[in-house]
Parts: sequence; C-alpha cells; structure tokens
Amino acid sequence: MTGKLAQTLRQQAPGMDAIPIDDNSDFPVWAIDRTVSVHYTDTDWSSPVTHGRYRLLEGRFPAKLGEIAVSRALADTHGLSLGGSLPYRWKRDAPARIVGLVENPQAHAAFDYLAAPGQLRAWPKTGADSTNVLPSGYGLLLAGDAPRMEVAQRIISEQGMQLETRSTIADSRTMIEREPALILAPGVVVLGVIAAGAFALRMRRTRSEFAILAGLGVPDRDLRHAAVSGAVSAGMIAVPAGWFAGTLLALLARPVLPRFTDKDVAPYDPLLIGGALTFLLSVAVSALAAALTSQYPAGLPARERARVTPRPGKPARLWAPVLYGAAALGIAIAVAFREDETLSAAAAVAAIASLAAAVLTRIGDVLRILARWGDRTLSARIALRAFARDPRRPVSAIVIGSVALALTIGILGTLSSVTAQSRATYIGSRHLDQVEALLYSGSDAEAVERALVPVFPEGTPIVRGSYPVDKKMLEASASPALTPPWSVAWQAGGEFAARTQMIEVVDDDETFTALTGRSWSPRENKALKNGRILVLAPEYIKGDRVTLSRPTSLPGSTEETDTRRSVGGAVLSDPVDATTLTRASAYITTRTAHALGATTVDYSVIAAPTGLASDVEERLVKALEPVDVVMSDVRIETGPETTPPALWYLLLGLALAAVVTVLGITITSSATELRPDLVRLHRIGLSPGTLRRIVIWQSVTIGLVAAVLGGATGWGLAAARNWPGGIPVVMNWTAVATVLALTLVLSAAYGALAAPRHVGNTLNRTET
Repeated sequence: MTGKLAQTLRQQAPGMDAIPIDDNSDFPVWAIDRTVSVHYTDTDWSSPVTHGRYRLLEGRFPAKLGEIAVSRALADTHGLSLGGSLPYRWKRDAPARIVGLVENPQAHAAFDYLAAPGQLRAWPKTGADSTNVLPSGYGLLLAGDAPRMEVAQRIISEQGMQLETRSTIADSRTMIEREPALILAPGVVVLGVIAAGAFALRMRRTRSEFAILAGLGVPDRDLRHAAVSGAVSAGMIAVPAGWFAGTLLALLARPVLPRFTDKDVAPYDPLLIGGALTFLLSVAVSALAAALTSQYPAGLPARERARVTPRPGKPARLWAPVLYGAAALGIAIAVAFREDETLSAAAAVAAIASLAAAVLTRIGDVLRILARWGDRTLSARIALRAFARDPRRPVSAIVIGSVALALTIGILGTLSSVTAQSRATYIGSRHLDQVEALLYSGSDAEAVERALVPVFPEGTPIVRGSYPVDKKMLEASASPALTPPWSVAWQAGGEFAARTQMIEVVDDDETFTALTGRSWSPRENKALKNGRILVLAPEYIKGDRVTLSRPTSLPGSTEETDTRRSVGGAVLSDPVDATTLTRASAYITTRTAHALGATTVDYSVIAAPTGLASDVEERLVKALEPVDVVMSDVRIETGPETTPPALWYLLLGLALAAVVTVLGITITSSATELRPDLVRLHRIGLSPGTLRRIVIWQSVTIGLVAAVLGGATGWGLAAARNWPGGIPVVMNWTAVATVLALTLVLSAAYGALAAPRHVGNTLNRTET
C-alpha cells in the first residue's frame, strides 16, 4: 500500500521525496534476561529526508537487514555497546547487531531502536523462535515544497489516510510554548500587586517626613510628584537589574537544562525587543502602583500623623454594603446564566472575590479579638495589642498575603478538581486500576493467573477474558488470542449500520463484576444460566433477536469477511457503564457458546485490585516474563493522563513566588515600622529576646490570618470556577497544607530576620 502511494505521489508531484518508514512505539526486545519495550523505527537512514531526526554519536546508521542502532540512554541502561546484540523478543536467535549509537534531539532519554528498511517485515522470515504479530504504523516520510505538499495532502485524504506535518505538530504544542509572550500577562499582574503593596508600605514609613514637608508649606501636588518620581526611579533601576539577572541565570542554566528536559536547547535569544517592552511595561505598572498609593502623602499635621492613626471603621462601613451587593449580583448572574459556563464562572468568581474583600474590611475587628485572647505571654500580649491599637500596618500585610495565597490555593483546587473529574468520568477499555495481560504470545491462561497472584494483595479478583470463535479460524490463527471473535451486529440502523462488537464469555459473578464493575442482578444471572444471550446495549437487539457475525478472514487480510445469522432468545441487560460497552456488546456462557457452534478461547487474564502499588510495573515484569507475557501485551488502567495547560502551572509558580516575595516585603516592612515602639519598650526594661519574640509573634499572626483568609478564599474561587461545569471541588490537601505550612514557616523566619540585633544603638537612632 505504501509503495503504491509513493509511486502515485512521485507521478503527480514530481520532485517529491517519499521513503517508507515502519514504526512501533512499544516494540519488545530481549536485553540479556528480560524484555524491554523500545521505540522501533526502520527506514532508509541514508536519505536526506531523515537528516536531523536522530544525532549519530558513534558508529553509523543501519544499512542492511540484521543491523541496528540504539539510543545512548538504552545502551547505558542495559550495558550495550557497538558490536553487541539486542534482538527482537520473539526472534532471539535472529541477528540484530548494534552498529551505531544515536540520540533523539527532542528525547534524550528515549529508548530508540533503529533498523534498516524492511526489517520489521523481515522478522517472521528469520530465526527459529516463535513470532508474535505486532500492530505497527507503516507509512511514508515526505519532503517537498508547499505546492507539492498540497498535492500530497489531497491524494492522501482521498485514500482515507492522514498527513502529519511539522506545522500540525507545532500547532499541537501548549499555548505557552506557541506564544511565550503570554507569560507577561500573569507576570505583570503579580508585579503590580507586589509593587502596590511595597509602595503602600513605603508611603506609610515616609508619611511623617511628608507631613513635616507639608507643614513647611510644600504643596501636596509636589509631594505626590516626588513619591511617583521616586517610584519610577526605583523601577528604572530594579527592572533592568532583574532583566540582567534573569538573562545571566538563563545563560548559566543552559548547559544543565538538557539533563532535566531531555531535549536540545534552542539557540539563545536575548529578547531585546521583548526585554525593552517588558522594561517599559514594568516601569509603567510600578508608576501606576505608586500613584495609586500616594494620592494623599501628607493629609494631616506631622505630629498627628506620626502619633495618631485614624480609626478605619467608617470606610469599612461604607465599603461593606457595596461589596455585599456586588457579591449578591454576581451570584444572581451566575445562577441565571448557568448554561453559559464562561459567563457563569466569571460571575461566581467575582462574587467570591467581593465576599472576600468584604471580609478583609473587618480585619481590624479580627485583630482586636485576637488581642483579647493574647494574654498568655508578655510578648504575645504586647504584639497583638499593638496590632489592635494601630491595625493599618498589619491589615495591609494581611490583605496582600491573603490575595497571593487565595490565588495559589484556588489554582491548586482547580487542578486537583479537574483531575478528579477526569477520573470520575473516564471511559476506557478496562475499569480503573485493572490490569489485563493479553495472551497474544500463546501463553497458558492458568499459568498467567498463577503468576499474577503474588503481584496483588491477597483476595484480588483474577479472571479470564474469553470469547467465542470459529474452530476453523482458531486452527488457522497464529495464536488463539489473535483469532477473530464472534460478534453481534448493530440493529439500530443509521451511520453505525455496519458496526459489529464482540461477544464475551461470562460463567460466574466474579467475571461479570470484573467486566462491568458491578454484580449481576438475579434476572441477568437467570438469563445467562438459561442459555440466553445477554445484550448490553439496546442498539444490538430487536425484540428478542440478535444478528451473530462469524468472521471468515484473519486480521491483516486485505478484506474482512463474515457470515451472519439471526438467532432468538436474547434479553437486554440492566444498564451498564460506558467502559463496559467499549469492550463487548453481549455476554454468553461457555455452554451457550458451544450450543451455538462456537469454541471459546482465553484471550487475556484480568486482575481487578482496589488500587495499584507504585512499583506494580516492576512486579509485573518479574512475574510475567517467565510465562512469556511481555509488558507490551499488558494494559494497566491508571486512568486519564490529565495534563492541564502550561498556563495553570505558570500561574501556580507565579502565585507561589508572590507568596514568598509578598511575605518578605510586608513582614520586614511591618517590623521596621514597629521599631519606634520597640525603643520605648526597651527603655522601660524589656530584654532584646522579648523584643525579638514580639516581632516574631506579629509576623506569625500576619501569616496565620492571611493563611486562613487566603485558604478559604482560594477554596471559594475553585468552587466558583467549577460549579457551572458541575465539577465537584476536590482539594489536594497535602499540597494545600504544604503551602499553608510554608506560609507560617516563612512568616516566622522573616520575623526572626527582621527583628533588630543591636537594640540599643539601632533603635535609638531610629527614635531620633
């Protein structure tokens, strides 16, 4: 087929290069004493079309049958070298001499196995060992300009095949890989939050100086200009420094990156235009944050601003009804437009954010309550009462920290909820955590059952997968498990009118439970025991009759043929899940199969444990190798491999970085503002150790309140995001607990670092 296609392409698109390629991603080879799965490819490696697919490290590419090249990772793992041998598992006496060591530029750790053209098709004709039929991808490698590729696309589509190009591979990459500039969006948001918090804290520390200047007659406009100018100057120094440090870090990391990514590193791009845009955008965000936090740099007289803090009750009373109203509006919109998942989720998230903001307006009350409970030790009492007396400083720190934590917990909740939902709605060929050993190599089912017993916990159900076959087809098949099974034909008409699906043999409830995930009902049990055909889907039955399909051709034949006949006595089963329907259309007993003229064969052995051990693969290799079942014939149903978009991981990383940075800024700034109070406490006789504990108590309190509020808000954000889609909130509590514990540890550590070391000298200068 590929030969004819190549000839057609050369005729209709002259000048196009087309060479055959045979591919198998799970090819079993024999490495001394065990089977190893490798990625097999054979083609004409001398053709320019293959240049760049693999990098030759030693020796040469295979050029004739019996020669192979293996990847360096495969050679290092199994002690292979040039001149050695790594034969096909089912042809261990056939030659397979290693003539080259290679490396895949995009997968350094891959187990690659390269052979000369036609080697895969030649295996059955060499050696004396038994052979196994392997499903493989036979195709063509094409190279040509755009007009020729358009012709190839048309010809290939007409023949019902698929053309995979470099552009389609590039399009399948994640959004972040295709458009790295998207990193700027969440990065600038985090920068804005951190800059606003830092400048707000800085403004409070310099407000007394601005008040003095205002008292001397300097206009507020000039003071605001000075504050913003200082922020812009700081940004113009900090942003290039950060860009230079990041560039230097990237250059230093390049030599070691391939060890972690197992890929070649692209040529270095200094991102001059992107760096300049990032610089301008970062300075603009910093200036905006400074402008927003310095609107009133000195609104009160100097003495009053330095000593007296306005009570925050009135602004909180004004804002709370507005925020509660916004939350109510968001909830109403989310409920009213639930069918529009995007709009409903956005409204629900806005409602949670409004509720969280309303709660944050009452942080001062929370601190006053904590002050009443903090009478156990002197340092705790002083620390918490200082918060209650002047809550502006801790409130700012708590708000900024809780926002960063809410983003982190919300992202963690979204990721874990989506993964759990994917597992709950997963449809596969087996139920979750089941292991199926396919008997394609002709292994004895009873021996495989015995081999599987010690792999799983005691009492794990282990059953055989069996189906009815035609006796003549069984005799002609290379292996009993490769004999085409009897099937039931689709009866409902429509686009699936030609569909058939196999029948499975079920003789006991244990087998029924392993296949369906539930026990059989009394009605189903009675029907099977009475010799009836138990049909699993209504589309395969009409009245009490089904159409049996008996294959008359083996797999791989040019045409698939069968004979059909209608039989009565069928009955529809109770509802089964979608996974069950992917395997079979009907169940019969062995006695019924014989009565219909069929012979039953065991095609697999299925284990149904309640969970899978982390080393289950290694156990299966050791257990099944002696009974000639290789891992390429074993199916482990671990569930969906849910890989969320890279943007989520980027956001999570930025959120965690924000937590660490924000805690450092807020806690150290808060400790600095506390120094005048510490001076007075030191003068009345408190020891430096007590003063240090006061700072740590305040730091831990900020971290604790931020952790509680941020954790609750993060859970609410995840729930609001999931609710319109009907996804339950499943939190990874280990990860959440780790983040919250990290917050408390960092709070204590930052507090200890920010506490003054030389109380007398440092604090006296601060006071004066």
